[in-house]
Amino acid sequence: MKERFEKIRRLIASPKGRNAATFMVFLAIAAVLWVVQVLNDDTQRDIRCSVRITNVPDSLTRVSPIPEAITVSVRARGTQLMKFLWTKAPEMNIDFRTYKSGNRISFGDQALRAYFRNMVGAGSQVQAITPDSLNISFTSRPGVELPVHVDATVLPGPQYAINGKVRALTDSVMVFSLDALPARLTSVSTAPLVLNDVKASQTVRMPLIVPPGARAIPDSVDIRIDVEPLVSKMRRVPVSASNVPHGMKMITVPAQVEVYYMVPMSTYKKTEADPKFTVEADYRSISGDKVAVQITRAPKDFINVFLSTDSVEYILEQ
Repeated sequence: MKERFEKIRRLIASPKGRNAATFMVFLAIAAVLWVVQVLNDDTQRDIRCSVRITNVPDSLTRVSPIPEAITVSVRARGTQLMKFLWTKAPEMNIDFRTYKSGNRISFGDQALRAYFRNMVGAGSQVQAITPDSLNISFTSRPGVELPVHVDATVLPGPQYAINGKVRALTDSVMVFSLDALPARLTSVSTAPLVLNDVKASQTVRMPLIVPPGARAIPDSVDIRIDVEPLVSKMRRVPVSASNVPHGMKMITVPAQVEVYYMVPMSTYKKTEADPKFTVEADYRSISGDKVAVQITRAPKDFINVFLSTDSVEYILEQ
């Protein structure tokens, strides 16, 4: 280590070393001057600012939505914009007591521009604001509890079935409004949900639809969709004759036919004990030496139910 330091010292003390050191010093000074010049020049930057309302009385409930953020395009000196580069996203902190007008807070385009010019600093220029205004209303009316109605169309994929109803995990919500709610409003509906070829259980977050000037708390709910695979099954079912004239008897050949169907896996064992199938051969459908057969009763939760044949042979006896 001692030898290395001595070598470096001799290198710096040499004419070439002194020239290199001088060059690096001037390069560092030039870089500092360039940074200072750049920071003093005007530049334009987009700032994404969150919105927060404070000091709202407990007796008031907000019914208007608050934008997730306001995007401000600002032109200012680099030194003024540096604080927005090294800190977390700025926040528009609105004190209800200062900016209220009745039970409302309103910021027009000019008011928003003035607010953000003051935030950035003197000499800054606000080029554009999105959204260009804020109108937030509050109500002192008590909330009304309403049940949640799920508006969903869910189609399972092949070999799958929806297990039970598509349901909201939140049964009811509180609805607050500026004016009295319409008498016909007896529930709050979710936004329409349409899903096709669903093959797995899932939970979907859906917003709620309320009348203008109203707000639901919470304003969205989780919708649960339970999906399970289908199991193929077969059962031999006796054929019963129908509409046979008095004094006659119709015997089908074969006396039983095969019924194929699919059931959800959760009900697979339950279907073994009581199939609840009825297959009939209608005397009025005799055609030649065959009589048509059809299923006249089947469990509602059975899917893709069909017979192995659409007709059988028969024998008539007096």
